[in-house]
Amino acid sequence: MGGDTPPQDLYSAVLQLIEEGVTASFVIFASDEVAGALDSSLQFIKGCEVIHMDDDPALAIRRKKNASLCKGIALLHSKQIDAFVTAGNTGALLLSATTTLSALPGIDRPALLTLLPTKKKEVAVLDVGANLTLQPQQLLQFAAMGIAYQKSRGIAHPTVGLLNIGTEATKGTPQLREAYTHLETLGLETFLGNVEGKAVFNGDIDVLVTDGFTGNVFLKTSESVAAFILDYLELTSRETASHFKHEISTLNSRLYQAASHGAILCGVEGIIIKCHGDASAAVFRQGIKGAIRLCEHNFLENIKSQLLL
Repeated sequence: MGGDTPPQDLYSAVLQLIEEGVTASFVIFASDEVAGALDSSLQFIKGCEVIHMDDDPALAIRRKKNASLCKGIALLHSKQIDAFVTAGNTGALLLSATTTLSALPGIDRPALLTLLPTKKKEVAVLDVGANLTLQPQQLLQFAAMGIAYQKSRGIAHPTVGLLNIGTEATKGTPQLREAYTHLETLGLETFLGNVEGKAVFNGDIDVLVTDGFTGNVFLKTSESVAAFILDYLELTSRETASHFKHEISTLNSRLYQAASHGAILCGVEGIIIKCHGDASAAVFRQGIKGAIRLCEHNFLENIKSQLLL
């Protein structure tokens, strides 16, 4: 409920996963009207209000206590569900999560973390939309969460870069310059300094740290450019050799798998996946599968243990 895509379309993603035999139980949050149109034996939480995309987040979570988003976070807090997936209002999700769920050790603010493909490996980017303005200390906390996340994926010594307009230490806003100094002072051997946007996809870093405004623009621009290039290549490949078509198909699959599963709201005591507001059923399906994998791999316990090291 609350996204730009009709809830019936997103619901079809759940049905597809069930048909595939996925090992998970689903709880569906819906209004009475929507729930009545979905003929299923799945567990429904009915009578939900809707927080719309243009609602003020603070007012919405105060006035719409029965919203699907608020109910989902409440069930996550009471451990009646293991993970929550939404394509709803990002600001309302952030406020509901931070006021209901405990923060992870040493973390002031959660961040939205997503993986992007590069020439060599996937880079964890955070924040991609949760916090528009930040203090330097919070950027350090994001670096710690990114390192912990990549370690939980089996990378022993994750490298860290700070997204900036130049590689020199004196570049960028006062917050970025101070964060750079702090990261250097910590003596992290894996801190590689400032990274320009054009260098991210070389694959030399495992964690890219930025504020939510810049990160969101970077993410959506990267996705749009990738989609444009793929559309162009697919158009021109209709008259090319079959092996070239295969390469394009492989690239398309790699970009889709890496970028379509949504972002993890990292930093709170709960597994939350935030998909784009206009997420299709296919993308929402990937988000659900991502949440299931995080549960199966004990994501929360792993990242908490890494943060304490």
